[in-house]
Amino acid sequence: MLAHTCYLRDARVRREAEALAEKGIEVHAICLAEESNTPGEREPDHAIVNGVEIHRLPIRRRRGNVLRYLYEYLMTGVLGGLELARLSFRGGLKVVHVHNMPDILIWAAIIPRLGGSKLVLDVHDPMPELFMSRHHGTANTLVARLLRLQERISCWLADRVISVNESMRENLRRKGIGDEKIFIVNNFPDQKVFPTCDSPPAWPRNVDSLVMLYCGTVSDHYDLGLAVRAIRGLAGEVPVKLRIIGEGKTLAEVLELAATLGVRESVEHVGSVPLERVALEMQKADVGISCHRAGIFGDLYFSTKIVEYLTQGLPAVSPRTYTVGKYLPDDCVFYFEPGSDAALANTLRFMWHNPDEVLTRLARARQVIARLSWQAEKTEFLSFYAGLLNGGSPSGNTVMSR
Repeated sequence: MLAHTCYLRDARVRREAEALAEKGIEVHAICLAEESNTPGEREPDHAIVNGVEIHRLPIRRRRGNVLRYLYEYLMTGVLGGLELARLSFRGGLKVVHVHNMPDILIWAAIIPRLGGSKLVLDVHDPMPELFMSRHHGTANTLVARLLRLQERISCWLADRVISVNESMRENLRRKGIGDEKIFIVNNFPDQKVFPTCDSPPAWPRNVDSLVMLYCGTVSDHYDLGLAVRAIRGLAGEVPVKLRIIGEGKTLAEVLELAATLGVRESVEHVGSVPLERVALEMQKADVGISCHRAGIFGDLYFSTKIVEYLTQGLPAVSPRTYTVGKYLPDDCVFYFEPGSDAALANTLRFMWHNPDEVLTRLARARQVIARLSWQAEKTEFLSFYAGLLNGGSPSGNTVMSR
């Protein structure tokens, strides 16, 4: 596997690699350098974790401008390609599995491909749509056209294309990729990390306030300013607080907005917490929220956090976007109009005054999320790889239905 990521912190890459290693397959993960849990120290360049042999490149992931990202992508492709070539010459690679972004990183596997390796492109995020969403661009800009071109060429080179949800399957079809080439591995929670808990006997858990929890990256796409404005709209009516677990480039803007609106004391930034503590933090809150934007990228996006909230008996509040609605029916979550802080405030107000309805939807959610787990996806993923490694050309998996 080759990925422009920090391996130990990337749940999707790590789950897929470890699932294969558990089956006795020799797995090498080529990734970026990463910090250890000990301040000031780095993880070793070479290590074996849960049967996966990790090769860390001398490239560190840093937030920056476009040039920084281009530099990291280029160096990951060049150095990762050299490492793939070395492994290929050493004993042959049956499969090279490349995770985007970028899609064109798959060209780093050209030498193994010439040696007979099969190539898998794992599309986590659709690059053209993500660019247009972030930069409010149109499909006809030069950059958007170039991103579509590299996506098309990369998918052509790959023997198989894996992606993350059924809306991405539809998106890939529209781009001319045949069903026989597409395989979906949904981003669902790992039950070992997020075991399904009983719903609370009473709601809210905090009797004197309504504690909203947000877990994840704080960025433009995840518009936490929406939650802050909703808190201001409910001032004096519903005692709402927001707890943020995570970091991100727009965090300072969110906290500044809270101060400007006079609700800074109602917003708590916890920071990053170890993965094994996240479930416990969820169990302390009353509401789990997602504030992702709608649009060309947002409608393709599925928030795994929503399902994680539900596994911990935490009612979920989400914008009504296309893909989330495809997986989660109205009777198990609380939807609001995307981008509307007034609609979010109305939803929270309704929940506060109707605790019985909250408990009813939590009970329904337990039935729905029983099939939304990594354990179920893992079985299909291993079946896909069994066909690939045995010399066959496994067909795409079936389309999900409720």
